[in-house]
This record gives sequence, C-alpha cells and structure tokens, in this order.
Amino acid sequence: MNPFDHDSCRRLRSRARLLEFLKFRVLAAQEAFFDAWRVDPATSQTSTPPIHASAQASLDLQAFRQWLQPLWPEAAGLSDGDLEECLEQAERLYVDPVSR
Repeated sequence: MNPFDHDSCRRLRSRARLLEFLKFRVLAAQEAFFDAWRVDPATSQTSTPPIHASAQASLDLQAFRQWLQPLWPEAAGLSDGDLEECLEQAERLYVDPVSR
C-alpha cells in the first residue's frame, strides 16, 4: 500500500468514526443539534435563534471544532471540508424529515 492509500484510508475511517460519534447526538436533538454551528450569512455570526435547515445558513466549523476537540480529539486530523461533509451527511441521515 502506498502512502497515499494509507492516508486516504485513515481519512475515510476517521470520517466514518465521526459520523458514528454524531449519530445518537443528532438522533436525540434532531435539528437543534446543528443550531449552535449555523451562521447567518447576513451577519456572519452564529445564529442565536435557530435557523432550521436554511439553505442560506452555513456552518461555523471553528465553533464545531472547539466543541468536538475535548469530546473526540481524533477529528483534529480532518479538514474543514471533511467536517462539513460529515455534518451534512449526519443531518441527511439522522434528522427526521418530519421535523425539518
């Protein structure tokens, strides 16, 4: 296995583990889980009132990393793109469509 394959495998494994880590937290909180990391593009600040699945809302990955670091330090090795994709996938997989 060349180094690229090893890094790719490690990255994919980390993403899968992060998704598993998020699973029950998202299932329990539903959309409210994501509210702390949604940013209102008009103000560029983390939203105080929830922005439920707003197409205009983006994620504050720095705030998510700060929350995640003491709970699951392995995520420090993931890029912002990987974190964002994991959050989006967790939302698609674990949030009840009725609550959206």
